[in-house]
Amino acid sequence: MTRRYVVLGNGIAGQTCAEDLRKADPDASIVMIAAERHPLYNRVALPRYLRGQVRREKVFMRTVEDYAKHNIEVHFETWATEVDLHDKIVLTNRGQEFKYDAILIATGGRPKPPPWPGAGDVSSCLGFQTLDDTDAIIEKADSVERVLVMGGSFIGYELAEGVSFRQKAKVTWIMRGPWFLRYVLDEEGGQLCRQLGEAQGVQFITSDEVQKFSRSNGRYLAETVNGHKVEFDLLTYGVGLDYYTEPVRKEVELKSGIVTDSKLRTSAPDAYAAGDIAVFYDLMVERHNQMGTWDNAEAHGKVAARNMAGADEDFFDVPTYTTTMFGSTLAVMGVTPDVQPGLESVRTFSLEEKFYRKLFFKDDRLVGAIMIGPPKGRKKLIEIMRSRQKIERPKQELLDPANLKD
Repeated sequence: MTRRYVVLGNGIAGQTCAEDLRKADPDASIVMIAAERHPLYNRVALPRYLRGQVRREKVFMRTVEDYAKHNIEVHFETWATEVDLHDKIVLTNRGQEFKYDAILIATGGRPKPPPWPGAGDVSSCLGFQTLDDTDAIIEKADSVERVLVMGGSFIGYELAEGVSFRQKAKVTWIMRGPWFLRYVLDEEGGQLCRQLGEAQGVQFITSDEVQKFSRSNGRYLAETVNGHKVEFDLLTYGVGLDYYTEPVRKEVELKSGIVTDSKLRTSAPDAYAAGDIAVFYDLMVERHNQMGTWDNAEAHGKVAARNMAGADEDFFDVPTYTTTMFGSTLAVMGVTPDVQPGLESVRTFSLEEKFYRKLFFKDDRLVGAIMIGPPKGRKKLIEIMRSRQKIERPKQELLDPANLKD
């Protein structure tokens, strides 16, 4: 019998899984359900595209022809409306029905709606998740004078950095926390981010939030709890994702996303989850975890493909995220306190020399790191995390890249 696979989602987790399944089994039936109209593109490149540092066509990683070449049956602008995990049938918005022997759910999420009172009345309001979102932000931000960014997460930062880098509109960034990534960076790390951002022309409003939106002189006006008034033409924001769990909500265990074991298996038979939507058992911290990074999703796709084809493999990897930081570099590796509170840490920094390094430990094992400035020693730190070895020497020594050479 020809084995039948269905992959929901054509991000990097779904694409990797489908292509690896094809390599393992030239005869299998592989159906991919893709909600967007585009073939696979590089989400990690969207901030560079927003900054104007990469051309739009360079963001794409596959063509429509590539799916045919791999004999993958892809359905764009299509999504699952219901998955019967007992009888193993997927129903779509186009009235199609696909039967499967194993399924991967890698549907990711959509930006949560803006939570601030009156934000629904701001017609120029854009999230930042897809290529189409990025196109819309570029077009609008280049034609107006003032852009307001809200949210103290990575998405908020990428918006503030990207729009200000274009040097067309003035950017104000409002966040509820006292600094960017308040659960990961401490005050000095937040201070360095602000110092770099202000040098690029970004106005920061911290420990504050908007309580009212109105119209003023043909613009929008945001009024904050602490009395700030900000005029703007475009609101962009990042406040997290709502995950596309609707088609399977009744039949699998959910906890913001879809809960899996360390092999990416859900609570339903022959159903796997990968990428942003997977709340997977993370062997690195020995608890469930959810990661929104590209390389984590890609690594999930590989393990899911092997297990869907009959293997019994645990997922273990060190997620990484590297981006520019207002002309410097921000690198995050492994697990940080926003997902695993209570980690032990050591740090070093210099606001004058514009660098900051902080390492996180659990049970004397290095589990995470964040760096602003040249990410020297990054590969060695990842190697130490992967090894899961106990750190016998003083932890402070690992902060100096000179001590990380082989």
